[in-house]
Amino acid sequence: MLIIKDLEKKILLNLLEKGQRPVLKIAQDLGITRQTVAKKLEQMHDSGMILSFFPKLEPENFGLSIQAYILMNEDPRNELRKETEETVKSFPEVSDFQRIFGKYDSIAKVLVNNNKELTDLVKKIHDLNGVKETETFIVHSTIKDKPEDPIKKALTT
Repeated sequence: MLIIKDLEKKILLNLLEKGQRPVLKIAQDLGITRQTVAKKLEQMHDSGMILSFFPKLEPENFGLSIQAYILMNEDPRNELRKETEETVKSFPEVSDFQRIFGKYDSIAKVLVNNNKELTDLVKKIHDLNGVKETETFIVHSTIKDKPEDPIKKALTT
């Protein structure tokens, strides 16, 4: 775990609460120079604390009206799991892919245009050598989508 200084916490909270903003605005909010903010942002990015400055977009605005989770039971052999990982990572419909503990071995979050595209993707996953079975859950509605909230909590405690 990285040690985060108070000034870094304030800059990160400012970004999380107000989105990507000009360095000058962050500096004004915090009462410091823009050079200090720019230097801290660069240091945090270089250290891996900040992974990217990526806008949060609404998938439906781009025709991606179906969100689903595909849970997979896989063959336990490492070489087959690595093959599955590389293939699933390459699918543009997959936004997240994680290894999990429990009844299933992995989960993929997918965003697609329609049911046919989802069906085609599930078939591709079923065709992988290392995948024994899948179960697909289609999202009905999203009640909360705030992945930054746990990080904000960690920064304020």
